[in-house]
Order: sequence, then structure tokens, then C-alpha cells
Amino acid sequence: MKKLSSLKILILLTFFSSALFSVITPMAKELSIALALESEEAISTINSIFLMVAAISSIFWALLGDKISRKILLIIATFEWSILIMLTTIAFDFFSLLLFQIFTAIGFGAALPLVFSLTVDFVEPEKRGKEFGLLSAIYVLGNGLGQVLSGFLIDAYPWQTPLIIVSVGGFICAGLLFFVNEPRRGGLDKVYNQLDKEQEKIDYKIRIEDIKKIGKIKSTIWILLFNFAMFIAIGSISSFFISMLKNDYLLSSTLATIFLIVVFGSQVPSGPIFGKLGDKLHIKDINGRMKIALICLSCGSILYIIGFSLFFISTSLISAFIFLIFAFSGAFLFGGIDPLTQATLGEVNPPQIRSTIYSINYLAYSFGRSISLILLGQFFLTFNNYYSPGYVLLAILALICSLFCIPIFKNLSKDMERINSGKS
Repeated sequence: MKKLSSLKILILLTFFSSALFSVITPMAKELSIALALESEEAISTINSIFLMVAAISSIFWALLGDKISRKILLIIATFEWSILIMLTTIAFDFFSLLLFQIFTAIGFGAALPLVFSLTVDFVEPEKRGKEFGLLSAIYVLGNGLGQVLSGFLIDAYPWQTPLIIVSVGGFICAGLLFFVNEPRRGGLDKVYNQLDKEQEKIDYKIRIEDIKKIGKIKSTIWILLFNFAMFIAIGSISSFFISMLKNDYLLSSTLATIFLIVVFGSQVPSGPIFGKLGDKLHIKDINGRMKIALICLSCGSILYIIGFSLFFISTSLISAFIFLIFAFSGAFLFGGIDPLTQATLGEVNPPQIRSTIYSINYLAYSFGRSISLILLGQFFLTFNNYYSPGYVLLAILALICSLFCIPIFKNLSKDMERINSGKS
């Protein structure tokens, strides 16, 4: 019961912390007016810097998390970003808003790697895919929370209101974290559950030798490269989705937003569904989770390629709805990839370096997403201010990323055997 309550608190933290990234951008127009910014592009710049700072800071939180209590670090970080997002409400120009967002991002950077690290130690190996699928779904919902709060409240309330609500949610989560029972590192892993306390003290102090272990686990390196490349391909898909529909298909803002909700709302159930499916296959096949991820990636990419190519046939409303079917199916499949790779990373790496691994993984797909945004912008200019051709190219790139699964399949079994034998 205590474990279940602790997991619920971590899920709630994931929900509110993920809203941080999305709560600002829907208010770009209102913020540009209120703070006398040069254009709405300034908000996009601040949001990009927020993502980069969070990714870099996650490394430092993870290194600390591999040395001391992850629970204490999460409490400190959650109080920090809750205070800073509240202080953001007194921003009066571009630089004050940027400064508050930078410091908010520092605390935000602790959330995912430490939550993932704790989750691995709370959940049995055969159930981790399902649990990470749930976390993936909650992260999508949290992003939606930020957009919904801003989108619906900005017409009737000051721009500070959504930030205050997210801040209050953060303070509640920080208080609840005191009741989390931090699990023993690696306590549910077969090779580590027999460690005595003295050995545990030695094993879980992060050392240079531990960092070197990352380079020796080849499947980890290939999964990190896989995630980096995949987010270069798909990282900007949802970010410019509404703009693409309005610009290329001439849909109204309201209809484009509904399309966005329908398409990417499909990822809420797909994470748990594919995560659970991966768990079942993993029992029989070490590569089971990554095989499901490969199917999701290859089939999802093909659906995206077909869907985004419809622009070259017709820009009619009927064509847009046919596109919706392909985009919905593709997004549903892509929603299953992340929980499967997260669960695999948790199992193929020794407990003492998992926080660092999850932080590096977060860093990989954060930088990948940034590159994706730059690429899509360049494609937009190259193809005479149309998004769809760039989307097709990015979908093709995503399909090519499936090649990374070859070395993953080649090394995963050997790495798992070494971990389970205690030779990590």
C-alpha cells in the first residue's frame, strides 16, 4: 500500500511538472502585449532556452541522485520550481521573464530522471513497461494541462493565473513528497536484492568507474543514440502541428486545435497499452520491448509519410480529414516507443547509475527536439512557406532511425546477461 501511494505521488508530480513546459507558449500573444515584447517569437526563444537549461541541469540532479536521497532532491527541486514559477508572475519585460524561466527550468530538470529512477526501484522488472507507459501518458496529459489552462483562462483572467495554478500544484506535490517511502536502489533486481547494507553503501556512491560503465554497456549507448536521432525526426511534429494545419490546409484555429487534441490525445492510452504488451513479450524475449518499439516506429513513420503526403494531392477539407486518420494512427504508434525504451534502459543498467542514465537520455531527446525545430524551420523556408513537405522528410528520417535497432538487438541480450550475472 505504501509503495502504491508513493507511486501515485510521483505520478502527480509528473503531471504538474510537465505542465511547466507548455503553460507559457499558448499565451504568446498576450504576453507579448503585456510585457511589451518585440514579437511572439520572443516567447518561443524563452521556451527553447527553458528546455535546454532543464536538460543540462538534469545531469547535475542525476549525479546528485546517484549519491544521496532522490526523495530529498525531488522535494528541494519541486519547491524551487514552484517558487520560481510563482515569481514569474511579476515579470515585467523579456529579460525578467527569461531569468525567472531559466531558474524554473533548473528545478524542472530534476523531475523526470529522478522520478524514472525511483519508479524502476518501485516496480518489478516484468511490470516496468506498463508503469513507464502510464508515466508517458501522464506526461502527455500534463503538457495538455498547461495548454488547456492557458488556452481557456487567458480570455477571462490575467496571464498570471495559469502560472499560479501550476505553482500551487507544485507546492502540493512538494508537500506530498515527504510521505514517499524511498525504495532501496536495485531492491527488485535479481542480482542486487541480496546485497548487504555495507556492500550497498559502497556500490551506490557514484564514482568515475561507474561513469565508465555507461560506455561499456553498448546497448545503452545505442538506445541513447536511437532516442537522439528519433527526436530529431519527430521532436517538432506536435509543436508546429496547428500552424501546419492553418497554413497548409487553411483550417481555422479552433478546428486545427481540435485536430491536435484528437491526434496527440491518442498517445495517452497508447503508452500503457504498448508498455504492457512489451512487458508480456519481454518475459519470453529479452529484445521483446525493443521489438515492439521497432514496430511502432516503422509503422508509425509510414503512416506519417502517407498522411503528410496528402498535401501534394489536395488541400480540401476531405483530404484534411483523411490526413487526420493517418496522423492519429501514426501518433498512437509513436506514443508506445518512449515507455518501452525507458523500461529497457532501467533494466540494462545497474541501479547506481540509473539516475544519470535517465538524465542523459532526457538530454538526448531534448537536444534532438531542438534540432528538429531548426530543421523544420529550414524546410518551411525551402518549400515556399509550406510545412507538409518538411513533415514528410522528417517522417522519412524517423523511418531510417529504425536501423538503430539492429545494434540494439545485437547487444541487448549480452548486456542483460552480464548485468544479471553481476558482472556490471
